[in-house]
Amino acid sequence: MKWHLVGWLFGIGLLGTAWVDPAPENPFVLASKAARVGPPGSVNYLLPLLELRQQRLIYLRGPATEQAGFYWQALATYAAMADEVDSAAYYWHQQPGYGQPLAAAAKAPLPAAAAILAQTNQRQVVMFNEEHTQPRGRWLVGSLLPALYKQGFRYLALEALEATDSAGLRRRGYPVASTGFYINEPHFGNLIRRARQFGFRLVAYDAMSEDREQDEARNLLAATLGPHPKARVVVLAGHGHLNEASSAQSMATWVRKLSGVDPLTIEQTQAAQVSSASWSRLPSGAYLVPSASLPNRALTCDLYVLNRLSLAGTGNGFGDRAARLTRCLIPADSLRPQPQVLLVYEQREKQIQRGAVPVAVHCLRPGERTVSLTLLPGTYVAEVRDAPGRRCWQQTLTVH
Repeated sequence: MKWHLVGWLFGIGLLGTAWVDPAPENPFVLASKAARVGPPGSVNYLLPLLELRQQRLIYLRGPATEQAGFYWQALATYAAMADEVDSAAYYWHQQPGYGQPLAAAAKAPLPAAAAILAQTNQRQVVMFNEEHTQPRGRWLVGSLLPALYKQGFRYLALEALEATDSAGLRRRGYPVASTGFYINEPHFGNLIRRARQFGFRLVAYDAMSEDREQDEARNLLAATLGPHPKARVVVLAGHGHLNEASSAQSMATWVRKLSGVDPLTIEQTQAAQVSSASWSRLPSGAYLVPSASLPNRALTCDLYVLNRLSLAGTGNGFGDRAARLTRCLIPADSLRPQPQVLLVYEQREKQIQRGAVPVAVHCLRPGERTVSLTLLPGTYVAEVRDAPGRRCWQQTLTVH
C-alpha cells in the first residue's frame, strides 16, 4: 500500500527542512526519530514509513549512491515493521547492485516444512537465515517451533536479540521496544512469545566486534553446547552468517570448527531473487528448491527455501489450530482523512508496559473499517492511532 500524501506532514511540522538540505541525514536516523514520536516508550509504526516515502526524491536524486542503498534498506525495514510485507520486498529489491533475476530450473519445488523436519530430527544445531526486512522467514521458524520442541530442541538463538534485555525478557516473558530493533516487527515479537510458550530458552549471541563471525559462534556455544554438550539448538541469523562455502569464515563454519558439530543450514533469501513464472504461480507457502535452481548463489547451505508465505491477517497464530479469525470493526467517526494504523496488543502486556511490542500492526487504507486477524485465544487491546501517535479509537477484544 502506498499513500499519495498531499503535504499534511508539513502542516504538523514533522519534516523540518529536509527538502532543502543538500545532504539529507541518514534515512535510518530520520526514521528512528519518527519512530519515537508519540507516547513515551512506545514505537510509532506509521510515521517513519510516511516520512521516508515523502522524501524519496531527496534520497534518490542523481546517480545511484550508497545513500540510495541506505534509503531502500530503511524503507524496507520500516515497511516490514508496519506489516507491509509486499512493499518491504519491493523496496529491498530496489537497492543499487542488488542480485539480478536468475533463470530457474524446471523442477517443481517441494513443500518445505515436512522435508525440513525430516532432517532436523537427526541434527543437533539447526540454523535458519532471513532477510531482516522480510518477516516471512521468522514466521516459518515460528510455525516449526512446536515440532522442533517435540524433537528435543530447547534453545532458540536470535541474532536480533539484545543481550542487555535478556534478563528483563526472562522476567517479563514478552518483548518490548528495547528487546531488539528488528524484534519491534510484530511477527518477530510473536516468535519470541511462541518460543516462551513452548519452553524454549532464548539466547542472545550477536557480537559487534572486528571478528564478528567467530565471536558470534563463541557466544552461541558458550550459552548452549558449552555447558550442555547434548543441547539441541535452533538459530535464526541474518543473510550470510550461515554460509558454509569452503572459503567462508562465517558463524556457521566457526560453530563447526569450535564444537565439532556440523549445523544444518537452511537458506531463505536467495530463491526470492529467482525469476520463474512457474514459481510465481505457486500457492502461498514455503518450498524447498534444488541448489541447481540457484546457479549464481552467493551462499552455500544445506537446504534452500523459496518462502512465499502470505502473512496478510496472520496475527500471532503461526498456523496454530487454536487461533481464531477475529474482526476489528472500527467506528466510522474514528477514521480520519490522514493515514492511520491499527495496533493490537496483549492486554496484560499493554497494561504493564507501554513499550510492549504489538502482536499485530495494520496500516489502514482510506475508509477501511474492518480488519480481520487470526489471533490465539486471549484478551487484547486494539487501538487506532494517527501518524503523530494520537489515539483515535480503542477497544478490548476477547478471543475464545
